[in-house]
Parts: sequence; structure tokens; C-alpha cells
Amino acid sequence: MPASTPNPAPATATPAPVDRPVTRLAQVPVPARLFPRAAVPRGSKGALSPASLPSGRLEVADAGWSLDELAAYSRVCGYGLGGPVPATWLHVRTFGLQMALMTGRTGESFPLRLLGLVHIANRWTVHAPVGPQDRPTLSVWSEGLTRHPKGALVTLGARAELDGQVVWEGWSDYLARGARLADEVPDVAPVDLLAAATGIDAAALPERAVWRLGAGTGRRYAGVSGDANPIHLSALSAKAFGFPRAIAHGMYTAARAVAAVGPMVPERHRIAVQFAKPLLLPSTAVLRSQAVGERGQGVDLAVTGKDASRVHMTGVVRPLGG
Repeated sequence: MPASTPNPAPATATPAPVDRPVTRLAQVPVPARLFPRAAVPRGSKGALSPASLPSGRLEVADAGWSLDELAAYSRVCGYGLGGPVPATWLHVRTFGLQMALMTGRTGESFPLRLLGLVHIANRWTVHAPVGPQDRPTLSVWSEGLTRHPKGALVTLGARAELDGQVVWEGWSDYLARGARLADEVPDVAPVDLLAAATGIDAAALPERAVWRLGAGTGRRYAGVSGDANPIHLSALSAKAFGFPRAIAHGMYTAARAVAAVGPMVPERHRIAVQFAKPLLLPSTAVLRSQAVGERGQGVDLAVTGKDASRVHMTGVVRPLGG
């Protein structure tokens, strides 16, 4: 699998958080090793404000991976081998930094119990292809805090850079149900791409594939992603958090859906996914998709139950600039 050739610096990348103090780590932390710390809140128990979130940024230079790791992830999620790495893989590679940020590795506390957060949405932008053998600089920071009808929405930002050029960006939205908020916390501002994903009528999309997901799906994905949240691993551990049995990772659902429409995904693109009802394991899920746009360069996606009214995820893929 050849390495990619760096592209010209992307003009559409969001500004770097240069004003944030940087904590540089030698390597990306292994997420599974941080989960014991994730059950404990490490910040103030008072009303949340944007100032409650860590102000620093975590960064790892020369953050590569082995081809075996990438191949194992690709097999579980359905991606082919040999081309640029998928946007979702770069999310997986920054997840350890997200966990480190939310468990105090910047030296600052995080105000919420990590295992109490609900992962509800993601957005990714691929500005230039990243090759399997590239070693980008990865960084993660707290993007912001907004008011949500069910509590507070915490957004973490992430990016990958090659030779000083931003090649990938990601944003992860986490809901803290019932969180107490300070008066100055703003309401959630709609993001166009995410609003498009949220507004998809899943039942109107053609059925493309039926997935039969076994009880071990969460353990398989945890093995290649490092996301060992107990709600995904077994019925017993999931019940401790109020679920009747284990649930599939949202990122597994998103990655498998994007992998399934791979030939329709442009080299430079944006993706947004919104998670809805938990996908219990074992179960049967249905992938639905439809090409959109004059040249069919965009895709609308949904993952539902056999009954299309039970929606697990909706998403959109769009060419960058489209």
C-alpha cells in the first residue's frame, strides 16, 4: 500500500487553535487503558460554562500506525485495502487523545464523567488523502459547550496534519444529559451538514444491504479501535449502564455504512453522521442509501432496523466544496 503524495495546503481548513497551550505526548494513548479513569468525574460539580472545559490541546507528532492495525480495522468495518485511509480511521487514531483530554492528561480537569456521556454525532472533513504509511501529526482539543434540549452538548475538535498542511479534521459531539449550565452557555447552533444528516427521511431511502450483527460485534470493533466502553462489550456489562444488552458502537455503524458506499465517496469530502436509537446486539440492521447531486457525487445514508421507522443512524457524504 503506497504512501500518499502531499497535496497543496487546503484553503478551507478551519483555523488552528494556536492560542491554546499544547501538551505534547510521545504517542497516542491506548483508549482501553484509560477507561478505568473514565468512570470518575474530574472537574467542578457546579454549573457548567465554556470555561469549565480544558483550555489546552493535546498533540502527538509522527503518529503512525502499523499496516496490520489498519488491515484489521478495515476487515471489521468493510473497507478495502490499498487506497487512502478512511476518514473514520483517523477518528479512531485520535480517539485515544480524546480520552486523554477527558481524563486530565492536559493537567486540567474535565467536568463530566466520561462514561456518562452519550456520543450523538460526528463530522469529518478530508482535505487531502492520507496514505496507509503516512505519519501525521494528530491533535485534539475542546471545541466548545452549548445548550441542548436534554442537557449540555460538548464538542471536541481534532485534526491531522502532514508537512504542516491540514489533511483531515473531525468534530465529535457528546451529550451530557441533565447537566446544569451557567446562564452564559449558548443554545446549540445548527451546523449545515449535520442538519442535513439529521433531516434525512430514512424510510424514503432504498434498501441496499441487510447486516446480521452477532453478540460479539462490539468486542470485535473494540479490538481494532481500542474503544472498550463496557456498554459495547457484553449484555452483563451493558446492563450496569441501563441497557438491556450490549449496543453496537456508533463509530462501527458509521464506518460500515461509509465503507459500503466507498466507490461513491470523492477523494476530498465531508461526512456528517447523527446517531439515534441504540443498535442492540445481536440484531439485524438495514443499510439504506441514495446518490444525490447532479453528478451523483454525494450520498445520503441511514441505518435502520428491519422496521424502517427504527432509525439508528442518518448521515451524509458530500464532495468538499459541495
